Order: sequence, then C-alpha cells, then structure tokens
Amino acid sequence: MPIAVLTQAVISAISIPTEADNINIYLKDGELVSISRKELKEKKSTNELIVYKRDKELVEIKASDIDYIRYESLDTYDKTVDFVKEYNIMVNDLDEHVLNYYNTKRYKKSRTSQTLAVAGWTLAIVANPLFWAVAPIPTTQAIMTMRSANKKYVVGGKEWKEVKKAQKAKIKELKQKAKEEQSS
Repeated sequence: MPIAVLTQAVISAISIPTEADNINIYLKDGELVSISRKELKEKKSTNELIVYKRDKELVEIKASDIDYIRYESLDTYDKTVDFVKEYNIMVNDLDEHVLNYYNTKRYKKSRTSQTLAVAGWTLAIVANPLFWAVAPIPTTQAIMTMRSANKKYVVGGKEWKEVKKAQKAKIKELKQKAKEEQSS
C-alpha cells in the first residue's frame, strides 16, 4: 500500500501539456501564434517585446502588434497571466466550459488524494509505522489542490461528461490548427 500512495503522489504531480495549455496570441494582422509555457522566455522579454524560443531560435513579437491573448487552460492562465498583463494587452476571459473542466478536474484530483491520505493515515495508526513517512504526501496534495479548485465551477454526472467531451474536441481542434501551421 505505501507504494500505491507514493505512486499516486508522483503521478498526480506530473502533468503532460497539450495544445490547450498553450498561450494563443492573436496578432492585429489576423495571424495566430500559439506558444507553450516552456517556449515563453519571460526573462528575455521586455516591455515592448514578448520573446519565445522555437526550433532553437529566439522569436520576438512586438506588444504593439498583438490584438489580444486567449487561454484554453486554467493552469496556463494561472501561471502566466500576471506576466502577460504587464503588457497592457487585452486578455480574453476563459470560456465557461474551460473553467468547468479544469476546476472539476482539480476537484476530482483532490478527492482522490483525500482518499489515499485517509488510507495512509489509517494504515499508519493501525498497521505499520512506515506509513507515517508517506501519509503526509497525499494529505498535502489534497489540501493544496482543493484550495485551487473553485467549487462554483465544479460539475458532475452528465454535465461533466459533456464538458469533458467539449474539451477533448477543443484540444483536437487546436492540434489540427497547430499541424496546419507547421505544414504551411
């Protein structure tokens, strides 16, 4: 059981980025530039330029050329919106289904961590003192994840299935756009 608790803690800490995690920059000339958080170079950016690295080459976008920025991921929004707002660029609000998807996902993740935390503490008290070393990991994850989930946007049942389906369709659409841009 300690292996299961540890494995869950490691797996829930890992997040595989998708096209939806990119920052979508819409330029005034109608072009869309989609960059990942990893590509964004905040330290090299200035008040007039946003710098990102693609194919081992630094690319600059003038802030004056940007019409607006759109996010498709609450995680990316949380981590980069303060940096982007420094440029006084219009940042579109997140869509309702994006808020529903990511907050429900965070809530479900915290509930799983809660279950494993209860199991870990129970086993630490009842069965094996080795669990005292492992039990705080899912407990901490459950607390931190639950705090970051806005319960106002948490959905369940059929509504959750619809939201999840819409998000998968959106990711598929974004992947298709990215492929078209690369082949151009």
